[in-house]
Amino acid sequence: MPLHKLNIAGKNVRLHGCLRSPDFRTSRVLCSDPWDFVALWLKRAHQDEALFYWEQAKHFYNASLALPEVSAPLTSYYCFLNATKALLSSKNCIIIESHGVGGRAIEGNKSLSNEVVDFQGSGILPAMCKYLAEPDNAGKSFTLKQILWQMPFIHRAYCLSYKGTTELFIPLTENCFMRKDGSYEAWFQAQVHPRYLNAHTKRIIEPGFELFNQHGHTLIRRKRRFKWSGRAIEDSISKFISYHKQIRRRIIPIFSNENRWYLKKSVANHDDLSNSQLVLIFAAMHRLSELSRYDPIALAAHFNVNHNWLLMEFIRSAAGQFVYGIASEITGLEFIRPDSF
Repeated sequence: MPLHKLNIAGKNVRLHGCLRSPDFRTSRVLCSDPWDFVALWLKRAHQDEALFYWEQAKHFYNASLALPEVSAPLTSYYCFLNATKALLSSKNCIIIESHGVGGRAIEGNKSLSNEVVDFQGSGILPAMCKYLAEPDNAGKSFTLKQILWQMPFIHRAYCLSYKGTTELFIPLTENCFMRKDGSYEAWFQAQVHPRYLNAHTKRIIEPGFELFNQHGHTLIRRKRRFKWSGRAIEDSISKFISYHKQIRRRIIPIFSNENRWYLKKSVANHDDLSNSQLVLIFAAMHRLSELSRYDPIALAAHFNVNHNWLLMEFIRSAAGQFVYGIASEITGLEFIRPDSF
């Protein structure tokens, strides 16, 4: 049977930056930053409290741009905290005024393995986890090294900082959702760059995905299908959003021009920390903000060892990634930058 790309509201459907409630009918938002757009969106929705938190986040974001790496984590974290409050308020979630995450240092050399993030069961971060339908990791602890490994926007810096590191992500291109004529069957698929294809690729993309060849290209597709019927469009879109949410647990964006997408490999030592990039960025920046506020000399020492570039890349880039992600969650829209990060 002939295959066609899935189409909603006259547009071919692709992966969406919003995890919880993506709007596939509305056109993508092209903007150099999402601050003004989201502020207007919240005003029109009469979300005064959320708007207050969003504007607070913007002020902290702007302050971070003028600060050095040792100081910027403090204002960046408060940007994240207020942006998350804006999200929770806009969705009528209960806001408990505690961070929901803590941190500590293990004695020894200055190492990201010795900087520990402790997840808690109550507060802003667990509330975001609950809203996104993710585990809150209450009572669990992870190191900054473990957390930073799972972020595609700094993964190249991570691998160059730690030689011999297992690369966790496979870049995907030409992502789309396909449907089969004369059938209710539909699924996700994308193209894989030849550089990332080897004898181990099939094993590390499992479970849930499979490789196949078509017209000289290697493609990847989700094994699980979803039902799509043009006669019951609202029900079909509801099923599609649920399917998309499951995919986005393994496929993560770098917000940029056109947005770039990466499949997280199925490798050992990452299944215990299966949260979205929003949660990971929040948790990691909280630990760095603690150091910036309470022990800036210790934070400065981290910039004199082998992971200094990785840390700088995270501090410089995390705010842009986080804000675009939260903007997408608040509005349900897909945001695209007109230029790269």
